[in-house]
Amino acid sequence: MVTRSDLIALSESLERLLDSMDAPPADLLSTVFGDWAQIVGAEVARHCRPVSLDGDRLVVEAADPVWASELKWLSDQLLRRLAETPSGDRLKAITVRVAPPA
Repeated sequence: MVTRSDLIALSESLERLLDSMDAPPADLLSTVFGDWAQIVGAEVARHCRPVSLDGDRLVVEAADPVWASELKWLSDQLLRRLAETPSGDRLKAITVRVAPPA
C-alpha cells in the first residue's frame, strides 16, 4: 500500500531529478500542459498548443499563421495568467511558431 509519505518522497525525488536536469518544475509542466485550455480558453486551445518549456520561455505551436499572430498579440496577457499559476511566474516570454503542414 502506498502511503502519503511515499508520495511526498516521490514528489521530492522528481523535483530533484528535474532540477538536476535543469528542467522546469513538475507543477509548471503540469499546469502548462495539463491546464492549457483553461489558461488560454477553449477557442485558442483548439488552434494552439504548448510544445516545450525552454528556460523561462514557453514555446507554442499554432495551427496557422493567423493563430500564430493572434497568440503573439495575446502573449503579455497569457504570461500574466500563467504567473497566477504554480511556478508560472518563472515564464518570461512566449515564442510562437506555425505548425508544419500535416
